[in-house]
Amino acid sequence: MSTALRVTASKTGLLAYCQAWARPEYEWSDTTGPAAERGTRFHKAIAAYVDTCDVGRTVEDDIAAEYAHAVAWVASLGLTAESANAVVWVGSLGASIDVLQSELAFAWDPDTDCSVMLSGGERDYTKGAGRLCGTADLVLVTAAAGVATHVTIWDWKTGSGASAGPQLRALGLMAARYYGVTSATVAALEVSRSGVTEVCREELDDFALASIAGELAEQIASIATADPIAGSHCGELYCPARLSCPLGTSATAELVPVEALTTRQAFRLTDPIVTPEHAAWALDVLRLVVAKAAAIKEDIKGKVPSDGWVLDDGRVLREGHCRSAGFDKHKALALCTQLGATPAQIASLTSDFSKSTGLRVTGGTAKPRTHRSKAVTT
Repeated sequence: MSTALRVTASKTGLLAYCQAWARPEYEWSDTTGPAAERGTRFHKAIAAYVDTCDVGRTVEDDIAAEYAHAVAWVASLGLTAESANAVVWVGSLGASIDVLQSELAFAWDPDTDCSVMLSGGERDYTKGAGRLCGTADLVLVTAAAGVATHVTIWDWKTGSGASAGPQLRALGLMAARYYGVTSATVAALEVSRSGVTEVCREELDDFALASIAGELAEQIASIATADPIAGSHCGELYCPARLSCPLGTSATAELVPVEALTTRQAFRLTDPIVTPEHAAWALDVLRLVVAKAAAIKEDIKGKVPSDGWVLDDGRVLREGHCRSAGFDKHKALALCTQLGATPAQIASLTSDFSKSTGLRVTGGTAKPRTHRSKAVTT
């Protein structure tokens, strides 16, 4: 078994497309934003509620609505305080009871297809060397006469949970192997200010669990010798090595070679940003990269036949289309007028909002402007 495994359950979806990013020599970017920080606070708050059943717990205003919906959802399970507070192994209960626990960290060994539960703090994977680690937000263990018979895994998502399937299946495998059961139910819980929605629900039987174990073991075994594979997964699945990936680095160098840049300072686009001068330079270069990439994409779209291009491996390259319903503001305002709404009432429907307009450099030495003389008509 390997002494180090960088993959966790949350990245098994990416692992199915490319394994190279998990190689130990690849440098990862650990940049997180406000949304991730807010999600972390929500996870801690709802986990504390599950563990203590403290309904009166106060949370920050920006997560209060989501927290209230999540508390109500957990309460709707109808579990008793005894089962919600249970932190012991099911077998010691000696009864038929559902045990709900939160933030359980597992480590699955791809060589033996066995799981252990990690201890030592929240999401502490230091003891899981060589194993695939993952933390289940909610674990419901169904037991009969002190013996676990089924396990249900839920994962809270403060954003979209549409791509959570691989992570959920990995967590289901980990929990099933740990509790010694042959079936698991997994689902993601999208929580927002309007409520909680369950998505990606799957029932995993013994055959499905064995298939998941086989696929994960094969993908993990190929990490050491894997070459990077480019695709939409690089951005959509947030590859942690996307800034240092040699494939991306070489492609960027081809699009914008250093010798073609006007500013020939000791800056490189792939180097960590540490100074404001480097950041401003990188933004200008990125605009050029984006423009060049967009031009290449448009050129490709113009060459792809209407029925698509068939690749040697059987895949088909074609332009996709999707249709979605849009809200027509003008029709809505017209309807308000028809129903007798006054101008003041319609005006009260508006609200102030702000949005980012992107990064740009302002101020400093004025740039020279081109003066054009006006044409004189005689």
